[in-house]
Amino acid sequence: MPWTAASANGCKASEHPKKPILMTAPKTTRQVLRALGRQSPKEQTQRLTDQILQEGEGKAAAAAAATAITRASLTDAELQAWRQDMEARLALIQQHPEQNLGHMEEAMARLAKEPLRLLAQRAAQVKANATPCQCLQCQHELTHQKSLSRTVDSRFGPFVLWRRYGWCPDCEQWQFPADHALGLGRQAPASPYLQEISALLVSKMPAEQAVAVAERFGLDLSRCFLQREAHRQGLKAQERRAQAVAELENWPDIQRLARYAEGPPLQPFTLVIEIDAWNIRERDHWGQTKALRAQGQELKRWHWVYLATVFRLEDRGQTAGQRAVISERGYVATRQGIEALTAQLYREAIARGLGQARQVLVIADGAVWIWNVVKNRFGEACQRLDLYHADEHLWAVAHELYGRGTPEARQWVAPLLQQVRDDQTSAVIASLLELKPRLIQAQQKKLQTEIEYFSNNLERMKYQEIITAREACEKGTATAEQLKLANQPLGSGAIESTCRQYQCRFKRTGQFWTTVGDEALLCIETFWRNGRWHELYPHAKPASGLN
Repeated sequence: MPWTAASANGCKASEHPKKPILMTAPKTTRQVLRALGRQSPKEQTQRLTDQILQEGEGKAAAAAAATAITRASLTDAELQAWRQDMEARLALIQQHPEQNLGHMEEAMARLAKEPLRLLAQRAAQVKANATPCQCLQCQHELTHQKSLSRTVDSRFGPFVLWRRYGWCPDCEQWQFPADHALGLGRQAPASPYLQEISALLVSKMPAEQAVAVAERFGLDLSRCFLQREAHRQGLKAQERRAQAVAELENWPDIQRLARYAEGPPLQPFTLVIEIDAWNIRERDHWGQTKALRAQGQELKRWHWVYLATVFRLEDRGQTAGQRAVISERGYVATRQGIEALTAQLYREAIARGLGQARQVLVIADGAVWIWNVVKNRFGEACQRLDLYHADEHLWAVAHELYGRGTPEARQWVAPLLQQVRDDQTSAVIASLLELKPRLIQAQQKKLQTEIEYFSNNLERMKYQEIITAREACEKGTATAEQLKLANQPLGSGAIESTCRQYQCRFKRTGQFWTTVGDEALLCIETFWRNGRWHELYPHAKPASGLN
């Protein structure tokens, strides 16, 4: 007999009933309504009264039984029934040679859900019973105490939980202390585990795909549930992030943030910061475009998402294939503007050792707003223009003059690229200025833009020392100082790859977001990447996430 709750409780049908069981067809709803309609008002009132009293007695009995639970355990009969059913199903699998270990795991996972559901229900009830019915703020005993049930969707299935609640005269509100103790908010539709899973799944993939993935792992979650819960968890993550940024307003909090559990660093280190931005598509006024345009409002669909990454240079290495990798780093991502990025980045930099760093190195693509952020919060940092972005600007001039991909373009740009690497950017600017009078007006305008680009970033274009150090490493003649220099990045590849990783979720074909929705998921994803998932979900292991 398959293991069920009824069988687990030791209930079974009588083998020899004293009277035959007469099977009668159930009455239809229409027949029931007709019968009720023939009753007098007095009879209807009495019937409803009896029904209410019976329901009240049933709830009272259920509440009493729940509050009497003092231990989370399964009975011997429940365990025996589950064990027998499990062994029988596994034996059946053994009889089919085509079924492998995967079939065994599937069967065991399905059969384990019901006993685990019962055990989780009883464990939650024990904790609810042990929670004092006191105000969460003032700790005063609640008045007008009563018991109320709620259905909780858990990892193993839904169960009913009874908890005490009452009125706090000082706070003037009804409170459920047991809900707080169990991590069940007033608006929470599910257990903390399902809250976490919803946030994690939707931050990694669209809700439609998340439904199928959750189902594959034994979780019956609807698309609407996943979307609503992920959004709610995103708002929760934003609140936690705001609290973290607010720590910068107090010097003791800054000191605590900068203090590492393992103590001060054993060796001096360089802190690297890379900053960039990318566009996300939003549609907050869905279905209103035509009407708003008729009113003279041109809607802006694309908006900037600001990103940054922070890591210690000593955590940057190479794979066997000479690909650069970073073992541990921090992330910042926001749709809320440059000021929000600045505050969040400064907080992340402090947490990653800003106050202890020997040197701070900022690498970016040359956007003016980035250097303004650096000037605002990291004024003493060494600034470096991404070498490969500088190359792109020179190639843009070559393509404008000689055509894309032509031998003439390659011949013209080659000495200029080498001059940039030799820290002779001033000579590059002089060459461009000398070229400008010989061009037509349209070309002069484009060339002037590039001249200004190199002129504004002249002091940030120092590459020769690092290139020389790398060449010495290849020859095996590098000094200790050159070994350190050789590991410094010339480009902002770390933040470029970070942008692409975020875009894999947020910039898919045909995808639109809302301003509130994209910020919520960006925040969730960043908590995960920063290895601070446990700050949102204390039950999760601190090792969760990507470093």
